[in-house]
Amino acid sequence: MSSKKSDQSLHLQPRSSRNLSFAFFFLHGIALVVAANLTVPGWLTIVLSVAILANFYSTFTIHVLGRGKYALLNMVWSDDGEWTLINGEGQELKANLQANSYVHTQLVVLNFRLLEGGRRTAILLRDSLDNKTFRDLLVRMRLEAG
Repeated sequence: MSSKKSDQSLHLQPRSSRNLSFAFFFLHGIALVVAANLTVPGWLTIVLSVAILANFYSTFTIHVLGRGKYALLNMVWSDDGEWTLINGEGQELKANLQANSYVHTQLVVLNFRLLEGGRRTAILLRDSLDNKTFRDLLVRMRLEAG
């Protein structure tokens, strides 16, 4: 008789994803083009552009460069289902994986609720992890969800 639970901890140490950085550049670039072509006053175009650039800087710094307290540099999914996260400042955080996390063969978005309050998100593309670890994550996520 097999168990749905994994027999060992899963260690995730995501690296910078080239594909994620391209996606961020592309999507924010499109948003800037749209903002520049809106028929709104010039000052509003500038405000929108600044907001788009600020969002790009924030998301790129957190999810691609792995810097700051919101970045997740190391995640451990223990065999008992508990998550331990290490952020960009070296702090250890205990968290629960939320049900609204997304799993696809090319993309995994892990949404966490921290036990001490707050939320964190990890965006993992295939090139964020080695193939075996990414495959192990997909399998375990599907088994745990089932």
